[in-house]
Parts: sequence; structure tokens; C-alpha cells
Amino acid sequence: MSRLIALACLMALISPVSASAQDDGARIIKGGLGYAQRIALPPEARATVVVEGHFGSMLGETTVSADGQQVPLGFEVTVPADLSGRLSTVIHIQGQPRWVLRDVGFGAGSEPLDLGTLILEPVTPMAFAVDFTCGDLAVSVGLLGREMILRSEGRDITLAAVESAAGGRYVGVNDPETEVTTDGNMTVIRLEGRDLPDCQKTEPPHRAAYRAGGNEPGWSVVFDGDSAEITADYGEIRRSAARPDVQVTPGAYTFYMPSAGARLTVHDRICKDDATGMPHPHTALLALGDREFRGCGGNPLELLTGAVWQVMRLGDSPLVEPERLTLNFVAPDRVAGSTGCNRMVGGFSLTGEGMHFGAMGSTMMACPAPLMEQERRMLDALEQVTRFDIADDGALYLIGDQSAAPLLMARRP
Repeated sequence: MSRLIALACLMALISPVSASAQDDGARIIKGGLGYAQRIALPPEARATVVVEGHFGSMLGETTVSADGQQVPLGFEVTVPADLSGRLSTVIHIQGQPRWVLRDVGFGAGSEPLDLGTLILEPVTPMAFAVDFTCGDLAVSVGLLGREMILRSEGRDITLAAVESAAGGRYVGVNDPETEVTTDGNMTVIRLEGRDLPDCQKTEPPHRAAYRAGGNEPGWSVVFDGDSAEITADYGEIRRSAARPDVQVTPGAYTFYMPSAGARLTVHDRICKDDATGMPHPHTALLALGDREFRGCGGNPLELLTGAVWQVMRLGDSPLVEPERLTLNFVAPDRVAGSTGCNRMVGGFSLTGEGMHFGAMGSTMMACPAPLMEQERRMLDALEQVTRFDIADDGALYLIGDQSAAPLLMARRP
């Protein structure tokens, strides 16, 4: 939700970072833009397509004018090869955003990619919006016309200012159990009677926290806000620098820090920690003077969250109605899914050493005996998990201590 506002209001003002793709390292992404409503496009309508990579970098953009054409409008955009990314688009009429689609993900590669026809949704932009992350929930608060609006979970709730002893307080006009309270740097949000946890203003992608590091000898680079902290040789070397803007080249992101005599290069391919085997999203290389340090970068959680995983294998036994078995890592510590019989929800944790699932709660529906047995095997397997792995083909493997054979294998559709 947080990027919907930026797309809808100022599509041209995307990331301040641009790609430096060269012709010999370029990739073509194409497709069509459509929407479900039966509304004709006027000749002046135009569509803007942007592709973003990691660290808030812009990999490519293009503008398509309708000029009398109707949807689907064809588009083609050039991006650096061997980088994954997210495509977002908006259709404007008379300068106003009318339809939007955000975060269509694609994997790294060099071959041309056809995304087919993408269906955009109607958009109602808010002005002066502030975006928050409250636990695992995205919330935006801004102006829609002359009204204050709280937007979350696909809904808009109108707020009105009320008297408060300190700070500002806004309460839902038709929903008094929704309110926003601000006091200095703290914002407390209550949504339909739920007190949302730890609401923080959302960091822009190019200033979000990031860590890369490695072993033997131990080193790390930590980006936090506007600063960069570099350590090497198990802390014997310590240097600080202003956080640099990212430079994009085919297959890699590079951060130059001349004041610290350092350069960090992040490749968009999975890296496995050589001490623990934990997979990370990126392979990292730190150049420090005339020395090089190799390791991994990014949060392993990013490899799990996002699209739903469909279970393809559960031990050695054949699956019953496998299309019904799913796992969905919906938050930093929550997982949901289906055992093929009942819905389940529970917790999981990632540490530097591995992965563990907590007790799972589930619905209590009775199913045929084969499905009930399969459910038992799936819940038992999750209890035994001690680590996870991502294969070269993108498959997820959940692994236990007792056997080298995976307890469970899943893929994204």
C-alpha cells in the first residue's frame, strides 16, 4: 500500500537512483496494460511503466501514449540483465492517475521476458500521505479531498480531528474504534478495535537498513539510514562513511565509499553462509584497499515471504490432492497455509543458526482418512525443521537434523 500513493501521485518522481545498463547487458521486458472496466481511453491518455530493483534503484522506465488505441496497450522496457525486479505502472487521463498496478515481480535473467496482459486496478490517490509499518501491516494516513483518510487492508476509513490533551488525535467518523494519535515522534494507531503494534514511518527503499558480511576473516557492511559502518578482520578494522547511492550495472549493485577506501558490490544471486549454510538473497564482495572479502548480503527472510509456496513433496510418501497443500510466510514470525484438510496458522523463527516452527493452530474439520494422515505428516514435518534451503531452480527445502533428505519441498506457482 505504501508505494501506491507515490505511483498514483508522482509516477515520474521514482527513485533518485538510475540504472547504467549498457546495450550488451540489457534485457527486454514487454507486455500489455489493461483493466476490467468498460471505459474507453481518450486519445490523451498515457501509461507510465517503471521497473525497480533492490535498494530503491530504478532499472528502467517507459511511457506509452494511447493516441486513439484502446487497452491492452503494449509496452516494452529495457532493464539491466541478470537482475530481478518489480514492475509497476499507472494510466493517467488528463494528468490524473486512473488505474494502477504495483510490484509485478520477475526473476533475474538475460532472455527477453513477456509478462502478458497485466490488469490494472482503479486508484484513488491521497495527498500528503504518511506511510507506516505496524508489525506486518501497512497503513497510510493522508488527505482525500478535504477529508483525513486512514487506508489499510484495501479499505479507506474517514477520520475527524478531536480534542486531545497532547499531540493530535483523529477518530473514525463512522468507526470510533479506529483512531490515530500522534505525540512528538510517536504514532499510535488503533484499527477497528485492534491496537496495532510498533507503528513506524516506512523508510524509503534506498534508505532501508541492509547488512552484508562474511567469515574467515569476519567482516560486515551495515547501511542504516544515511550512514555506513564497515568492519573487517573481526573488528580490528572499523570505518564509517556516509551511505552512498547505489550504482546499477548488469547483474550487480555497487556502493562506492571513497572516504572509507571501500567498495561493496552486491550480486543478485543467492548466497549460502559458509559457516551455517543459511541462504541469503545476495552474494556480496567488499573491496577494502587492496584486499577483497567475500560473503552474503540481505535478510534470509526475503527469500521466504511474498508469494505462497505450494508443497510438492512431503517425505517419501505420495501426496493426496497436492494442490491443496500450501505454506505462506506472511510476516517476520508468522506462517499460514493449508494441510490439505484444515487451514493452519502459527509462528516460526529464523536465527543465525537455522529455522524453527512453533506449535501450529488449525481449524477442526474432519476429512477422509488419507487427508487426515497427510495433515499429521505435514504438521510433524514442520516440528522437525531446523533449517531451510533454496535450490538453484528456486525450490524451497525444509530440512531437519536427523536426515539429509528434505522433510518438505515446495515451489511457487
